Amino acid sequence: MSQLTTIKWLLAAIAVCAFGVVAIFFVLAANMISVGRESRLGNLSQYKSAELEDMLAAGESKTAKLTAMDWLSSQPRRPEAHWALAKAHYQLGELSEAKQVLRGLLKVAPEEHYRVDAWLELLENEFSENRPKPVAPDHR
Repeated sequence: MSQLTTIKWLLAAIAVCAFGVVAIFFVLAANMISVGRESRLGNLSQYKSAELEDMLAAGESKTAKLTAMDWLSSQPRRPEAHWALAKAHYQLGELSEAKQVLRGLLKVAPEEHYRVDAWLELLENEFSENRPKPVAPDHR
């Protein structure tokens, strides 16, 4: 009788180990799928970023803006997408829109503040230079 009890306990231990192995397998499989997906998104981001840089360098600002907007709508947490859209707005002279995109970038990636702050300062300077000057009264 004690041998039967021992065998039952051994079988239970084997079942628990088998369950543990299966659980570990599923966790590893899920992680591999996640890493693969992230890798694909990273490759896509590198491709999109390079494509947009080429468009901006070629002066295709409107096309770059639309492409960046599409990218941003599909991957709203990608800092590179925010940067590309802000640059496109800047090239088009849409300075307030560029500032708005950069402020949105800070919400998504606060660690980018050192770069964003420099760009916001640049945009503020552009605003100052492009604001209409007050007209002096005519004293005739």
